[in-house]
Amino acid sequence: MLSQKDFIEASKKFVCIRLETYENKETQDRIRDLLSGSMQNTAFVVYAPDGKTKLTRSHRSPQSILGGRGSKDIAPVIDEMGKIADKYKVKGSPNQEVLQDFDSFKQSLNVASADQRLLVFTVSPQSKMTSVKKTLRAVFNNPSVSGKFHFDIAGKGDVKWAESLKNVNAKTGIFLIRSHEFGQDGIVVKALPLDVSPRGLKADLLAMNKKFSEFEKRKDYGKHVNQGRREGVKFENNIQQGEDRDGDGKIDEHKPGQGRRGDRSPRGGGRFLEGL
Repeated sequence: MLSQKDFIEASKKFVCIRLETYENKETQDRIRDLLSGSMQNTAFVVYAPDGKTKLTRSHRSPQSILGGRGSKDIAPVIDEMGKIADKYKVKGSPNQEVLQDFDSFKQSLNVASADQRLLVFTVSPQSKMTSVKKTLRAVFNNPSVSGKFHFDIAGKGDVKWAESLKNVNAKTGIFLIRSHEFGQDGIVVKALPLDVSPRGLKADLLAMNKKFSEFEKRKDYGKHVNQGRREGVKFENNIQQGEDRDGDGKIDEHKPGQGRRGDRSPRGGGRFLEGL
């Protein structure tokens, strides 16, 4: 449902946040708060602009809080989203919008592989960050670019980002990266200077995405997972993966005869790669 055109259009009136389930305890605490103490791999809620007041109850799917049955029945969801959005007027401007960012480069590379998008990774000294973010915002929110890439900005924990990549010839810049099959490494397909113009950045992004779409084949999920398991590919999260459905504060243990839910990675992370 989340990838359907009508839902994407309706979501543009909202600030949409995908919780990074297994990256930090703060996120898991938020999910537990939404799900009455349990910790599961998805949780949905709509907040007021203050980010605190709940406008809906919280549950496992958009349909469960907005209406509709099944992934194809999205009309009630779209209708309810419109009603909520109409109650609030946009007060800010595009140059104030928050840029997409990940907890770590390792994660952004992995998610880019899973979603089969090019990753736009920015490494900049703090002295230039304000002007660089201004350029990124101008391009990130352009209708022809929005939704086609993942964006990430290097943080304090990303000092070794270049070690997992090929074709890195600069320490700073805006790097267009193609993540490899399982999201553990990749290659820089284009490197741009930090002072690139919004127009120049947009043109390069669209040109590289056109090439990317021509040779990147859609993954068959089942075959991809099986191949990763055969090769022993694993993704080490920052905190333990799995679910705590009984809400006792501990990840549920696997019992004989039961499937290992933790081995089927949720989109927020998991034992096996996000790219699986």
